[in-house]
Amino acid sequence: MQTSPHPARSHASGRGLATALTAVLVACLLSLTGVTRANAAPGDGSVSDPHIAYVGRWDTSSGTTAVANWTGAYLQTAFTGTTVKVKARDAVNFYVSVDGGPDVFHAGVRGTVNLTPQPLPAGTHTLRITYRSGDTVFQGLVLDSGARTIAPDTPSGLIEFVGDSITAGALTDRLALDSYAWKTGERLGMRHTQVARAGYCLVAQSGCTGLSCQFFKSAGTGGTDWDFSRYRASAVVINLGTNDIGHGVSGAAFQSAYTTFLRDIRAKYPNAVLFAVQTLKKRYVTETRAAVTARTNAGDTKVRYVDTSGWLTDGTDYEDGNGHPNEAGHTKFANRLAPVVSTALAGAAVKAAAPGQPGDPNIRFVGRWDTAGSTTAYTPYWAGAYYRVGFTGRTVQLKQRGTIDFWARIDDGPVKFYDDVKGTVNLTPAALAAGRHTLQVNYQVVAGSYRGDAVFQGLVLDSGATTFAPPAPSKLIEFVGDSITVGTTTSQNARTAYGWLIGERLGTEHTQIAQGGACLVAAADGCVGLERQFTKLNPNAATPDWDPTRYRADAVVINLGTNDVGHGVSSAQFQAAYSSLLRKVRAAHPQAWIFALETFRGRYVPQTEAAVQAAVSGGDSRVSFVDTTGWLGSGDLTDSVHPNDQGHRVVADRLAPIIAARIGG
Repeated sequence: MQTSPHPARSHASGRGLATALTAVLVACLLSLTGVTRANAAPGDGSVSDPHIAYVGRWDTSSGTTAVANWTGAYLQTAFTGTTVKVKARDAVNFYVSVDGGPDVFHAGVRGTVNLTPQPLPAGTHTLRITYRSGDTVFQGLVLDSGARTIAPDTPSGLIEFVGDSITAGALTDRLALDSYAWKTGERLGMRHTQVARAGYCLVAQSGCTGLSCQFFKSAGTGGTDWDFSRYRASAVVINLGTNDIGHGVSGAAFQSAYTTFLRDIRAKYPNAVLFAVQTLKKRYVTETRAAVTARTNAGDTKVRYVDTSGWLTDGTDYEDGNGHPNEAGHTKFANRLAPVVSTALAGAAVKAAAPGQPGDPNIRFVGRWDTAGSTTAYTPYWAGAYYRVGFTGRTVQLKQRGTIDFWARIDDGPVKFYDDVKGTVNLTPAALAAGRHTLQVNYQVVAGSYRGDAVFQGLVLDSGATTFAPPAPSKLIEFVGDSITVGTTTSQNARTAYGWLIGERLGTEHTQIAQGGACLVAAADGCVGLERQFTKLNPNAATPDWDPTRYRADAVVINLGTNDVGHGVSSAQFQAAYSSLLRKVRAAHPQAWIFALETFRGRYVPQTEAAVQAAVSGGDSRVSFVDTTGWLGSGDLTDSVHPNDQGHRVVADRLAPIIAARIGG
């Protein structure tokens, strides 16, 4: 095994690699993929350990191997103990940084590779592994006896770089790690990905793969679609056009493809700032500018053209005559690009909304909120929706359009109920201590519908105060049901329902896709059917559909069937609808564990179990039936159906460990 800060320089082999990587793809292949993450105990160091953060386009679908696709993909985690090893399937080259130290190169290693030949001091350490070439397959970590991984502190922002050999760092000592893309991401303190490969074009031609299509795939070759719900980019930097001219792409074809490419990226990243970089060899400059202008004229205000004229000096900053920067050139490139990106991102945040107003990115809206219908008022739907925000200063007020009941909690203080209030509501009649505070608000629901005008219109802060993003759980549990899941007849409705209690206990975000009186099957007499409405923004409207990419649940709990009996739903209808709902939940939340609860009154139990078994037999191994027999006694019910506060606590006591065993917490 050879370890060194970087491999020996070989310009000839670098050029050969660039030539060999030039692939022939005349058309883009189309396929679908489902990316799932097998269940693992948090902290065990396995491929599916949720404490390991994969940055870039990784294939983790097998649950036992993680394959790094494209260039510059890396993984991060933290761990306890004094040593750490990584399991490699076959010969591979990778870089390892421990505790933020230099990236040490491991060349041609395989098997269980010791990354700490000199044991570390006892304590908590950080680890980053970046794959370079060879069998880029991660098979897990080996830790000390009793040691465990810990979720790493990763930045929330991510910048994606799209390009050819220049973006990939070709001909430099460390390839991706020496590229301007890696350096820019590190300088900005953002996660970064490089969807780049040597010899690639924008427009697909014989002998040149077109990133206008391949960008949307999981890997540099092949037709498997990438699941864009895996991460969301804050910024996308495109540096393409250097190679197209050598493959006969006309100016008109290039401009058309670039315009379409920007449009298609926008569809995948609705909020990202897109940067179209002038190539260093100044190819297709007019066409690139025109594509940006076309998108701007179409109403896209978050597209920028980046003029790179004068950034690098010929003969000094290049490795060859074909436009490949050397290490110094890539550093200069990053030094010029980073402030351009930073300024644009800051400007986009300012334009999005003033602090505390709808659209402020520091306000986290949890649940199904309508944030598209108005730029000045956000409306929650379904039960248990809430928002959380951090703010500075000593006071905070909430602007309410019409009369509403809501609950508010500041910092870790008591929850306060506001009854029938409207206008500008003062949440701090006694001023707080100066400093940073957090606020959480949820509107009161009755039978799953909001009582009054549940519309968020913004906050009023002190002069000079601002907002900040408070710490947020990394996981989310969705609870699907009727009035029981709403929390009807409890003291605080949604807040004292078992779903809310479980989410708070396990330290997760939580949503209640529930409405009083709802059935599974939509009945002719008007019973709302959640098999149909689960995919909707509003429980009482046929449109619009809910965008499932707004959040992805780690677990979904379904508690339906109590009301269907009274609406003439047959056993066969119920079972078919339950199977359909399971498919819809899986489509919305590809990685979630789905729990199908036996209703507390024992209705449609064989049909619920049969639907679960059919899903498992069909290949969905992440679905469980939960037997709730004996969970509730007469003293746990307000009436013969609805649990009281004590009953919901009992359900939470029984159900929370079942969920935690699958997703952690």
